[in-house]
Amino acid sequence: MNETVHDLKIMPQYFWACKTGHKCFEIRKNDRDFKVGDFIHLREYKDGNYTGRCVLGRISFITDYQQQYDYVVLNFKRLRLDEAV
Repeated sequence: MNETVHDLKIMPQYFWACKTGHKCFEIRKNDRDFKVGDFIHLREYKDGNYTGRCVLGRISFITDYQQQYDYVVLNFKRLRLDEAV
């Protein structure tokens, strides 16, 4: 079984909130066919470059309730490195 991993940029202020567990959702354009069970690889992006820091999570819930057209809210559970793909 192939696991889908979505590699996504994230700005530093949002990265830190995800890294510390204060934020466990992302609002994203649904241009990648996100599905529950997929992985999201959030890569911190600052000043036009990746910083090398990242968070890996597994999507646990998706909704488009009250979102702009073709946007979704992805709820995810952060994973430890030993749970990574």
